[in-house]
Amino acid sequence: MTVTVERAASTAPTPRAAVTALGRAEARRLLHSPFYWGGALLTTALGVAWSWTRMPTWATFAENSGMSSLVLTVGLLIATQLAVGRDRRAGAEESTRTMPAGRTRRGLAMLVAVPIAVVTGAAVHLTSLLLLAPTWPVGEFDPWASAVVLVIPPIGALIGALVGRVLPGVAAGPLTATALCGLLIVLLTLPRQPSNYAAALWPVPGPSWEIGAPRPTDWHLFYLLSVLVALVAAVAWRAWPVASTTVLIVAVACAGVSVERETAASPEVISMDLVNEYTGPGVLSCRAHEQVRYCALPYFEGWITHWREAVEPVVTHLPANAPRPTVRQIGRSYDMQPITPGIPEIITTESWGRTGRWATDSRTRMTRDYVGAAVGLYTGGLLYSDCDATGQHRTVAGLWLLAQSFPDGVAQVRRGELRMPRVRYGQAELDAAITLLDRPYEQVADYLAQHWTELRDPSSTGLAGLGVTLEPPVLPTAESQGDPRGEGGVCR
Repeated sequence: MTVTVERAASTAPTPRAAVTALGRAEARRLLHSPFYWGGALLTTALGVAWSWTRMPTWATFAENSGMSSLVLTVGLLIATQLAVGRDRRAGAEESTRTMPAGRTRRGLAMLVAVPIAVVTGAAVHLTSLLLLAPTWPVGEFDPWASAVVLVIPPIGALIGALVGRVLPGVAAGPLTATALCGLLIVLLTLPRQPSNYAAALWPVPGPSWEIGAPRPTDWHLFYLLSVLVALVAAVAWRAWPVASTTVLIVAVACAGVSVERETAASPEVISMDLVNEYTGPGVLSCRAHEQVRYCALPYFEGWITHWREAVEPVVTHLPANAPRPTVRQIGRSYDMQPITPGIPEIITTESWGRTGRWATDSRTRMTRDYVGAAVGLYTGGLLYSDCDATGQHRTVAGLWLLAQSFPDGVAQVRRGELRMPRVRYGQAELDAAITLLDRPYEQVADYLAQHWTELRDPSSTGLAGLGVTLEPPVLPTAESQGDPRGEGGVCR
């Protein structure tokens, strides 16, 4: 009997099929890496934590997300470095040398980390945004700045793949991450003038020079994309050396052009006329509620609700004939000129507490400022004033108003915990305010309505009819005091 044994025909996989299979395997390993998941979770936590205390704006949220994405970048760098160096550790190189999947194919397979990093960056960005609900960022949305979180993580993954080829050791990934962190710190210490190349090279685009002013985030994103393409070409160099070299040269050139264009886009001289184009009175959106005018920067109108919560408790106790100061939002520069001459105003910025004690602190500061402006002790220009309000009857009236404007304000004023902002005074003024608080509310309110204009005068003795015996100070002239606004001297 004759037995015929036929060998089953086997077909070697095509290069593309082999790389695809290797890519799927590397993707599964990467998605099971503790460095991947640790980086993603820590990135989400940092992105939320950095935006938790303040009401988010699109600019600050994009910056916080970009900075936190650097943590994901480190995690991916370590994970891909360990993956690439796997076949050269513990004697594995001798075994893998006989396998049909050589270094070239395994290198191409590691490019699967790029889409994984992009998707992970997008997921982390969206998750951080949802965890901040129900608050929603305000301001102008910049898609180029937000897209940075999609590009920075894959850059880290490719750097890890390249390092793994040269340094397969387990410690190479963390050491590379440490070296890159040191390089970023060096960028922060470099001088910003005459050309701001250090800021342009920093991975995350910084804030604009003024709220609402255009910033070259499109060029910055193009710079990061050029770096990403250059790293892809470096990883694929063994497979296509000529094409990869060409792409690498072009990508490096494009990155250099992008940095130059980004640097050139920043204005060299910033004048108040230029500032007013973005944050001046002409661009403010003003609304009136309860006879109070609220003027917000473009896209910040939704914050007027929070400002009203701080101001209207004061307005309730102001005499009907008392002027209502304006609430004005300013940018990073301020000319200290009121919107309407003769109308007092207080200022607020693009920062406001989001929740809990941070929101309470913001409301308290605005309430105190509004009381100070109502009695004439604060104007928007006196941002850092520390003038002396000792002996002035309007200081006492302001303390009485503060006590009425908070649920436990009377108790706080009696204990000396609730004070007038940016002025100095002593126990005598506090005792005089307690004297007013001991009187019936209607009696004091009616008296203030009759003498309000007089009370705003720093030399007035308008509260004498209510038993206040403070002796007003002698007001020096602007020349003798040195500062026409009264900072450091007597409040005028």
